[in-house]
Amino acid sequence: MVKTTKAFLLLALGALAGGCAFLGGEEKPVDFWQPVLSPDGTTLAYIAKGENSYELFVMDLETRQERQLTDNKFDEVYPSWSPDGKKLAYMAAQEEENWDIFVIDVDTGEVFRLTSDPAIDANPTWAPTGEIVFNSDRGDRWGAYAIRPDGSDLRELSFVRP
Repeated sequence: MVKTTKAFLLLALGALAGGCAFLGGEEKPVDFWQPVLSPDGTTLAYIAKGENSYELFVMDLETRQERQLTDNKFDEVYPSWSPDGKKLAYMAAQEEENWDIFVIDVDTGEVFRLTSDPAIDANPTWAPTGEIVFNSDRGDRWGAYAIRPDGSDLRELSFVRP
């Protein structure tokens, strides 16, 4: 089951890299992928192709001004806004096949790495409580976890289902 889930995750990430041709039709540019609206509704965060990889961008919806937040050789995916709209959580692979959770300050561009476990940490969602909830295949199964945006208080939310 874990290998099947890993294969699905890799297929989904491969679709991002390949322009989503598997959805039917010809391969198209991947722009404005995984869009998420800021809590105040003024800014759109999304993934688009940078110079070397898929990067994190924000766009002011009123002025249409775009700003690239990340610029590196690693793909960033699945952005999620903090409740105050000042930060984004996302997943990225800085080592081969090791996806972790990161937080970036939208104004300063300062990046903080929340996880560095050899497991795949995926699908971060910022909770109204200020915690970041995500999936991980730590141990022998996928589970739900929560962590504070400063990297403290990592805890498993899920349990072994019968």
